[in-house]
Amino acid sequence: MEIQKVLDFKGFRLELLQADIDKEDFPRERFRAVLRIKNMSKTKKRIAIKEDGTKYISRTSGLEYAYQIIPYQFALSEGTFINPDSFIDIKIRFNIVKESHSGDRMEIELRDLAIIPLVLSGNQWNWCTNEIEYIGRDSSLRQEMTHEEKKLLKKQLKSKIEHFESIDEKFGLSLQNFSFEIVDWNTLQVFCEVLALNGEISEDDFNIEVAIYDIDNDIACLKSISKYGNDFKGFEVFGFGPIKLDFPIDEISKIRIYPTR
Repeated sequence: MEIQKVLDFKGFRLELLQADIDKEDFPRERFRAVLRIKNMSKTKKRIAIKEDGTKYISRTSGLEYAYQIIPYQFALSEGTFINPDSFIDIKIRFNIVKESHSGDRMEIELRDLAIIPLVLSGNQWNWCTNEIEYIGRDSSLRQEMTHEEKKLLKKQLKSKIEHFESIDEKFGLSLQNFSFEIVDWNTLQVFCEVLALNGEISEDDFNIEVAIYDIDNDIACLKSISKYGNDFKGFEVFGFGPIKLDFPIDEISKIRIYPTR
């Protein structure tokens, strides 16, 4: 059976390696799908498969939900992390499916990301990219973020800052000590110190802007704070946010911080 097509989705690469009866599952010999999920991004990413949302729709035996997911950690609500440029093979078993027929359908639910369908056409499984149903992250996952995860994300975000000292100098400013506060998986605050360059305070008005880019390198969010020249005394900490994104923080590709007029 031809099942080598891949799907690139939200920084992951999904590949269906096997879709057949599991002879190792004796004596039941249930249908199994083996899914390879690779993290294509430069940061560690969390993934989870929702067991009661993953199903097989058979033309002969009807609807059957996933019976077992191996490794089991991927079926837990919090899922688990995949390191950058690494992959994991996940086996999904369905209890009563004994054989496949052209027109059968599988739906893989990636928790808090999307439901992704595959359809068997002849002897080949195909990803149905035009039927992907997107799902937003829910509050239960946000509440489960640990101190270590926040610490790691802060370190990753610092490595994604793009800052241009030559632009600062044209405004008579120095931007430094960039830092972050992680609220949840989608929400953060950005901080930076703004100093008068060489202690010389300009009377000109200025703005400090923060541009956040998504995984496709598109501008996803732009925040700005204005300061009147006669209100600036030579040093101030600027805070942006909380900034709520439509995607997880670990999918930020870069953050640019710069002054404007």
